[in-house]
Amino acid sequence: MTKLTRQVFDIPANIMLDVCNLICEHELEHTIMEVDEDEDTISLELQYSKQDRNVIHRIEDMIVDNSDEEDDEDEEDDDDQNE
Repeated sequence: MTKLTRQVFDIPANIMLDVCNLICEHELEHTIMEVDEDEDTISLELQYSKQDRNVIHRIEDMIVDNSDEEDDEDEEDDDDQNE
């Protein structure tokens, strides 16, 4: 019997299609938990096995990379306002 892990991820809307492609490609079980229009995120619960960890790490990296890009944009906006 394969042990499944459940984890909830807050996926930014602008990377949702890429994340969905990975989920479908690897046939991961998933449930939409919440849509936060204010934060522009969708909360997904993913169920995965040990063999799927690489995919989960890719999704986590995509989320982190996206938040890094948003932080950079925020800093640029702050710089523009300070000039």
